[in-house]
Amino acid sequence: MKNRIMPLAALVISSQICNAVDFADGLKPADTIEVHFGEKGTILIQVDSKEDLDALKEYDLNSMLEDIEVPAKEELEDEEKVILEDERGTMYLKDSVKEGDEFTQLEEEFEKEEFTEKEENEVYNYNRKTRKFSGDKTSFVSVLDFGINNYLEDGKFPDDNNQQYTVRPWGSWYVGIMPTWQTHITGKFALDYGAGISWYNFKFQDPRTRLVKGDDEINFEQWDVELQSSKSKLSVVHLNAHLVPVFDFGYKTSTRTYDDGFVQKRTRFRRNGFRIGAGAYVGTRIDSWQKLVWRSTGHKSRLREKDNFFLNNLRYGARFIVGFSEVDIFVNYDMSTLFAKDRGPELNAITFGLSF
Repeated sequence: MKNRIMPLAALVISSQICNAVDFADGLKPADTIEVHFGEKGTILIQVDSKEDLDALKEYDLNSMLEDIEVPAKEELEDEEKVILEDERGTMYLKDSVKEGDEFTQLEEEFEKEEFTEKEENEVYNYNRKTRKFSGDKTSFVSVLDFGINNYLEDGKFPDDNNQQYTVRPWGSWYVGIMPTWQTHITGKFALDYGAGISWYNFKFQDPRTRLVKGDDEINFEQWDVELQSSKSKLSVVHLNAHLVPVFDFGYKTSTRTYDDGFVQKRTRFRRNGFRIGAGAYVGTRIDSWQKLVWRSTGHKSRLREKDNFFLNNLRYGARFIVGFSEVDIFVNYDMSTLFAKDRGPELNAITFGLSF
């Protein structure tokens, strides 16, 4: 059997062990350590300095030999080399270091497996979790309120007592530009909320009615009966905000059961069902005026008089809604009086209308 020469070359240990050397001519380079074993076995180790030799002592040669893959035959061919590579130079350090390196490797593999498992669970949960709501939880639902105004005095309409400030429901328009959103909370329960500007227009039954501001109160008087009056109204502008809890039956819940028994529930919102709610609003007066229209000697005349007329600056009350599909019917009832306390009749405005 030929000598088995195994040059441990290309073992990169901090660039201290040189590359493989061709021993085909049988010559040994300088600074070569020759180790004999068995009958004819030889190991050749090439070093460039004493420091290389000291570094080699830190390595486990037995581990190197265990990793050498010898061909499944009795003899190695001439010029055949076995090369062990270790770019980091730590693979074959002695047990104390090698075990630490193996522990680090195992720890990295464990972390990798843990991350992969976590990643898979996240995908699983994302695709299979119970979804309480499908789609946006908040949606824009309306922008315009339009209705008719009146007011109550001691729970009765002023018509009952033939008061001068009695209004015509038809023509006493209420207009509100009130952008409103709805946010789903849970189940059928949601919140309607928004803010905007509104106009009260109280058109008096008697077109000759005029508001006359005294020193400490407002008076409703009648113009000259000879004037051909055609219109008399009071307009009040408020800046408002509202919040209305709603039970909206437009929410539909569907259930899906997977083969593994997992049950997934989804709730979808479609604004095509019945809804009902009650809440509150608050506002502040930002402008007010009265308008008179009459004819004299064949000519049409107008008078617009701006004043606060002892009107209440704060407005607050209750809002009731009931709706289906894209339209709500609403009722606003002012708990605050139209005029300041003891400055005019105690009137609570009430409005009936539609929200689009």
